[in-house]
Amino acid sequence: MFSKQLIDYTEKTFKEETITIRTKTMVKKVTDKYIEAESTGPDGKKTLEKIPYGLLVWATGNALRPVVKDLMSQIPAQKESRRGLAVNEYLVVKGTENIWAVGDCAIANYAPTAQVASQEGAFLARLFNQMAKTEEIESALSLLSDEQDKAKNGPDRDAVFGEIKELQKRLRRVKQMGPFEYSHQGSLAYIGSEKAVADISWLTGNFASGGQLTYLFWRSAYLSMCFSTRNRVLVIVDWIKAKMFGRDVSRE
Repeated sequence: MFSKQLIDYTEKTFKEETITIRTKTMVKKVTDKYIEAESTGPDGKKTLEKIPYGLLVWATGNALRPVVKDLMSQIPAQKESRRGLAVNEYLVVKGTENIWAVGDCAIANYAPTAQVASQEGAFLARLFNQMAKTEEIESALSLLSDEQDKAKNGPDRDAVFGEIKELQKRLRRVKQMGPFEYSHQGSLAYIGSEKAVADISWLTGNFASGGQLTYLFWRSAYLSMCFSTRNRVLVIVDWIKAKMFGRDVSRE
């Protein structure tokens, strides 16, 4: 998701920290002493290699939850999906009418990032509020329609008719909500050694930056996204402790 400039900077930083990045490489087998990996060269030729290791940390993608797998198996329109529930532009699960999906369990043609999931969640909240308001207004319109039929004189009927027209205007405004559209606000990532990279949407273009100043910006952005003052204080205290005493990775 980052620009070529930031990708090169990150790879250079990793190299300085003796971190090797292997692209176009697939792990085929893991033993207690080595990893068996298959890599594809520039010529397309595949090579099998045994990589010895001392400590292995396995961090792969998210697997589908059993409830999602079960749901997909029950919906014929989802038979071709493999990574999650396919949804339409309103995040409705394809093949259903009253089931919505967001985040990692949904396939909406966007990158599976927290930023996308957050915007999807906010969109769904607005959509549900719209649906509740629509139901409320339609119920009120039904009652007013009955009152209009029962009204005995002209002024009463006109008053009820005026209320109906006003509610109809509100109903049209409520129903004007469009489909979900993702708005990319930029990307931030910590790359170690108190350095970070940032690719931020700025005016009509992008602002790309990397280094220790960007790391400070990353920290400030992290704090701003905490949900409460209590969480911000806890995070700051944790950072101070880690700076003074180092990160505690022990387990009781």
